[in-house]
Amino acid sequence: MKKNFVKLVGRSTNEELSAYFDDLGSETPLDYKEEKILLNQCNEPVIVAYFNRFRFSENAEVELLTKVSVAVLAMYINQYGLSLLAQRHVIDNNLLDVNRVFVKMRRYDDVDYLLDKGSATIISDYISYNPVENDNQLQKLLYHENTSLFTLYVNRGYFVSDAIKREIIENSLHHQFKAVAYRYYRAFRKKSNTAQDFSKLMSKVAEYGLSEELQLLVLTLNDRMIVEQMLMTMPLCVKAQEFMFKRNFDPQWFKFHVEHLYGVGGYRFEADLEAKLFKTLASRNIDECLTMFRHRDDVSFVKCASSKALEKYIKDYWLSDDAQVALFDRGNAGLIKIFLSRYNPEHGICWQAEVKLVSFCSSELIDFYISFHTMCWDALEILKNRMPELHAKYYTLHNY
Repeated sequence: MKKNFVKLVGRSTNEELSAYFDDLGSETPLDYKEEKILLNQCNEPVIVAYFNRFRFSENAEVELLTKVSVAVLAMYINQYGLSLLAQRHVIDNNLLDVNRVFVKMRRYDDVDYLLDKGSATIISDYISYNPVENDNQLQKLLYHENTSLFTLYVNRGYFVSDAIKREIIENSLHHQFKAVAYRYYRAFRKKSNTAQDFSKLMSKVAEYGLSEELQLLVLTLNDRMIVEQMLMTMPLCVKAQEFMFKRNFDPQWFKFHVEHLYGVGGYRFEADLEAKLFKTLASRNIDECLTMFRHRDDVSFVKCASSKALEKYIKDYWLSDDAQVALFDRGNAGLIKIFLSRYNPEHGICWQAEVKLVSFCSSELIDFYISFHTMCWDALEILKNRMPELHAKYYTLHNY
């Protein structure tokens, strides 16, 4: 075969050479010198015909990387991959086009060499398609001078262990922590759109976030930027909620957390801690930050919010039936008057709220309401026994 090949290159057409390789069986492949002649003197169809029968030697494979088009190289890599020698040649010489072809179909055999020697672009292309193999390799991305590499890795959705997350927190790696936090936030917000059960939602996104231990670590290290990122992006576990109250975190931190997350996907503080949360926010008159949450649970908002925040809310939004009852149970006559002022002859409060009105409120408030709206039978019966004069007046205003 060797003598035939050398003679054929000098006297045969490319079509004849291709046919020659197509007809070969299991004869001995070309040696390196002949492979070089093939790569330097023959066109791509001949080269393809050869490697359809035989793989190139390591040294010839290195030369192949720059001798053929990307399309032909893709055919070769798909069939054989690349030897370790050729892979390192790609990395050492920053062969970006070759690398992009290779990483779409194969993994590097020596990922540590890639991370130690490769350019940021070479590494970026690789991790766009492949995760690293262990935490030691991920640490190399973590501390790479190009911090966007770790961000890219995290954004691809690859797993990041608690050990790496701890290292990020303890070493105050702000850019890297932000990448982890926002990867979690995107997953949390996406899944919260269809979540029916908050505990199930949390189990679905747990791998992206911080464990209870790591949340507490963030709060104890007092790194403002990292605390801020966590409060913006992650619901707090119960112990973290308790810790913030125990350490008397400034109400502005709670406000910051509430504005970004409270109520999303059903997220709530534990019942006793929620009461503390509302009280803490109300102490600074900043409980208006519960904008999103109060639309999901206006009952809790009516029960716990400051008078100032509640006054603003009931001027702009209608309350659910249960929230109307909660407002009357709160017993603030000024708020009730503002609330009643929003109604008209065509639109009245719910019948349960009417019962509360006539059972506990002043004659002034009752008189104000019946001046423009009728009442249910249950409320009228109570009014008849409690304030007969107003009951009589009612029928002079509403004849039926």
